[in-house]
Amino acid sequence: MSKLKSWDGWLGFVTNLSVFLGLLLVAYEIGQTRVQLEISASSDGTDNFVQAMELLAQDEDLSLLIYTAENSYHELDDVQKWRLFKYLDGYMTMSEQDFGVYSALGDDEIATTFGVDWRENMGRPMYQDYWKHRKQRYNKSFRKFIDGILNSDNTSSS
Repeated sequence: MSKLKSWDGWLGFVTNLSVFLGLLLVAYEIGQTRVQLEISASSDGTDNFVQAMELLAQDEDLSLLIYTAENSYHELDDVQKWRLFKYLDGYMTMSEQDFGVYSALGDDEIATTFGVDWRENMGRPMYQDYWKHRKQRYNKSFRKFIDGILNSDNTSSS
């Protein structure tokens, strides 16, 4: 009987050790999945940005419109502002998606870089006017992010 109890004890120990090692393996795999997600998100964000910039470079009218809007937004007529807003609809939607991915990853370095870019953008009248008219299209967390930038001292002095 005591031999059976001894075997039971060893068998219980081996079982518990196996479960513990299995949990360690699962934790490692989750970490690997997070790394893969981060790489994929970064790649997708870069691809989206490159496609937007290629469109801008290939379309002379759009390039001129964006250039004019960045330098003298208030001189645009209603049709030019409409075209600009249509372009910004896509750009802001892409940015909202990137913001969601970066937020989910919890990567402070990426979030900081993303925030710096958007502080610069939101300092421009074209983005401020767009946001005033179209912000309700975006999810609550992205609105909070952009509104936080607009309410900070960084853009109010621009």
